[in-house]
Amino acid sequence: MTVAPVATIAAFNEWAKARDWPAVCDGDLAFASPALTDLLTIWREHAGREAMPQRGQLSARVLKAHLTQIAIFERTSVDPPRYRARLMGTKLTQILGDMQGKFLEDTAAPETVARWHAVLDLVLSVKRPLRFFNPIAYIGREHLQAESFGAPLAESGGAPTMVLVGIVFKTNFAAGAEVA
Repeated sequence: MTVAPVATIAAFNEWAKARDWPAVCDGDLAFASPALTDLLTIWREHAGREAMPQRGQLSARVLKAHLTQIAIFERTSVDPPRYRARLMGTKLTQILGDMQGKFLEDTAAPETVARWHAVLDLVLSVKRPLRFFNPIAYIGREHLQAESFGAPLAESGGAPTMVLVGIVFKTNFAAGAEVA
């Protein structure tokens, strides 16, 4: 890991802590969930010798085993940041609501949108996969913990503009507990 991503990941963790959001970014990619480990393997295989795979390389056929628990967010604006959900799996929709085709700010509270923007912006800025672990802050879903995979995707060889997100939810964890 280079110095810049370490500083950026550390800055994200401090940002979350300062806002009393018990989210943690793990740049070491020590996934507890086998599904997220597999998603990382798929991402790496399709990246090959490139920094990241192209969005078109990760087709529904390639991602078939994970389609219910993934989303792809596209950044449509940098300042201010705007993200649209291009794809939203059914398991994510059940927990987070149907965001497919919608902008984050049209589907969630401003605090939630700021958190999602911070996560997605971080993945695009470090240009590599990251692991996140956090409790869910949605009303009525506070009993859930999420372990998440976030990885950048590029379109036609350009800079990354999309983030592949995989999330595994678990229930009834004590603060700081790991996902199995």
